[in-house]
Amino acid sequence: MSQERRQFRRIPLEASLSFQELSFHKGEVPAVSNYRDVSAGGLLVDSPRPYPLGTLLKLELKVPGWGRFQNHFGPVQDAEVRPLVALGQVVRLEQLDAGGFELGIKFQNVYPDDLEALVKFLEAAPSSPSN
Repeated sequence: MSQERRQFRRIPLEASLSFQELSFHKGEVPAVSNYRDVSAGGLLVDSPRPYPLGTLLKLELKVPGWGRFQNHFGPVQDAEVRPLVALGQVVRLEQLDAGGFELGIKFQNVYPDDLEALVKFLEAAPSSPSN
């Protein structure tokens, strides 16, 4: 019996994002990093520092190739550069041997049009043997 608990298909995708802890305190500069895979439910992020489980993060992801799936006016190139903005919660934290941390982020809130575009993008992505 499979131990897979994921609700959504994920695809490997190495792209950049910025993220910042959602808090009432000023001062934290957004971190810029990469994510390694993405699904309609969340993503796997490299982080320079740990964030406790349950931490809410404001996310701005670059999603290469998703522009053609967005509802927008104007050239696809304009939509392509617009980041996916979401609120995510840290659900997994792992320290990496090489330094840094790996965060499992579950999307808590995504603009409905962005989520719809992301789902279409993921459905159109080729399957890989690890999915």
